[in-house]
Amino acid sequence: MMCPLNRVIILVIYGALLPFGIVARSLPLTLEKAPPAMPSQLRHLSRTARAAPAIPMDFRTKHLPCDMDQRGGQSYMSAFPRQCIWAYNNRYKSEENYRIYKTYQLEAFFFGQYHERLKRYELEPHSYDYN
Repeated sequence: MMCPLNRVIILVIYGALLPFGIVARSLPLTLEKAPPAMPSQLRHLSRTARAAPAIPMDFRTKHLPCDMDQRGGQSYMSAFPRQCIWAYNNRYKSEENYRIYKTYQLEAFFFGQYHERLKRYELEPHSYDYN
């Protein structure tokens, strides 16, 4: 019987002391600074286009689909085609290889969504209202 009463007392004391802790940790309002001055003239930072990463496979193989956008890829990666396994295993080797891996992931997501929408349009019944 004493255990619930002790918890209630502790919660009441904590609730009463909480505002004092917040005030003690807050910053004084006198430290506000003026916003930084805007530069008189803006500069354009031109960026150069990067070259496409080189994949050591023939044209047809490197453009085959990889469905890499699902969770838990390491558990079923051995069932994927070889270009998917290569991209997955070498994804942290260099920045270029990581870019290849992310490109495969992006294509899997985009074309997977496109496939789902086409399938829903073809299979789900839809009617046209001309009223």
